[in-house]
Amino acid sequence: MRAAPDCEVLVVGGGLVGSALAAALVSIPVRTILVEARDPRVLEQPSFDGRVTALANGSQRILEQLDLWSEVRSEAQAIRSIHIGEQGRFGAARIDAHEEGVAALGFTVENRTLGKALWRRLAEPAAGLTCLAPATVTRFEADDDGVIAELEAQGKLSTVRARVLIAADGADSSVRRALGIAAREDDYAQRAIIVNCTTEAPHAGRAFERFTPQGPLAVLPLPGGRVAVIWTLPAGRAEDCMALGEARFRTELQRVFGHRLGRFERIGERSLHPLRRTRSDALTGPRTLLIGNAAVSLHPVAGQGFNLALRDVATIAELVADEVVRADTEADAGAPAVLERYRAWRVGDQRKVAAFTHGLVRCFGSSLPGMGVLRGFGLIAFDLLPGAKSQLARHTMGMAGRLPRLARHLSLS
Repeated sequence: MRAAPDCEVLVVGGGLVGSALAAALVSIPVRTILVEARDPRVLEQPSFDGRVTALANGSQRILEQLDLWSEVRSEAQAIRSIHIGEQGRFGAARIDAHEEGVAALGFTVENRTLGKALWRRLAEPAAGLTCLAPATVTRFEADDDGVIAELEAQGKLSTVRARVLIAADGADSSVRRALGIAAREDDYAQRAIIVNCTTEAPHAGRAFERFTPQGPLAVLPLPGGRVAVIWTLPAGRAEDCMALGEARFRTELQRVFGHRLGRFERIGERSLHPLRRTRSDALTGPRTLLIGNAAVSLHPVAGQGFNLALRDVATIAELVADEVVRADTEADAGAPAVLERYRAWRVGDQRKVAAFTHGLVRCFGSSLPGMGVLRGFGLIAFDLLPGAKSQLARHTMGMAGRLPRLARHLSLS
C-alpha cells in the first residue's frame, strides 16, 4: 500500500527560482513544502542582492500568469533596443523592438524587487503551501513511493514525505551532490563587476552589449534614469578595478564603454561575482529533479540564466498540473513518467542556451589573428541579413521552441 505523503512536492531552495515554482504550484493546487536556508525577511540570499535580471517577454508572460507582474511592472524598465558592438572594431548590430513588432524586447528589473514580490506572494495564506525558512534538508532518500527528507529548523529535526523533491538550490546544489550526479564546470577565470550608475544622456530604453578584449560589458536601462553595468574582466584585473577610487573607476569605465550615453555620473556600490558555467550530467534522479542553476548555470553575457530557469519552472508546473488532472485517483507528481517528460522537454533548451552563451564568450574572447576582422564582418552581416535579427530576437525574448502554457499566456488548468 502506498504511504501517504505529507506533500506532493518538496522544493529545496527559496531563491528566485524555487519561490517562483512554489508560487506556480499554489495555483494548481498541490500540497507543497518550500524549504529555504535563510530567513526571507532579510532578503540576504545571493538571488536577492543588487544584481539586475533582464526578463525576456516569455518570462514576463509567466510572471503575469502567476499574478506577479502587476507588482513588478512599476519597478521594471522596458528594453526598446539592443546595440551590439566590439570595442575598437568596425561593425555593429542593433535590434529594435518596433522593427520586431513588439512593445519591448524585454524588461530589466532588480533581483531584490523580484524576490520581495515572490515572498510577499508566498506569505499570503494559501491552501496546501507551507514555507519553512530558515530551514535545511539535512538528508533524504527515495523509495518507490516518494522521498523521505529530514529537515532541520530552529535546532529541531522533523521528517517529511513527498512524492517528488525538486532541487532549486543553485549551482553548488547540495541535492545534486547527495544524488551523486556529477557536474561539468567551465571556469572562465573572470569576474563580473556589477554597479548601478546614472548617465549624462537619457538611456531611452537602450541596452548595450560591448565586447572588449578582456570580456563583455553590458549596460542595461533601469527605471529612474539609472543603468546597470555588468563588466566582465579577468579575475586579477577585476579586483584591481574594484580597488580603484570612484573617480578613477568612472574614468576607466568611460574609456571602455565610450560616450553613447554621455558621461557616467553617479556611481553606486560595486560588487564582484565569479563567473563560470556549470552543467549537471543529469536532470533527474529517483523521485528528484533539478531546475535552474542546479541544472545549468550560465555566463551572464546574454542575460539568459533566469529566463531559462523560469521555463524550467513553467514546465514542471504544467506537468504536475497535467498529472493532477489526468489522475483517476491520487496524483503522483514524482512518477518516473512525469520526470522523464520533464527531462525530454527541457534538456534541448538547456543545452542550446548553454552552448550559445559559451560560444559568445569564446568567440569574442578569442585573440587569434584575423578573428577581430571576422567578428566585425559577422556583426555587419547579422545586421543586414533578412530574418537574422528576428530569429535571434525570438530566442532571446523566450518566444522560440516548445513553450510551456504559462509562457503562451495560458493558465495551467
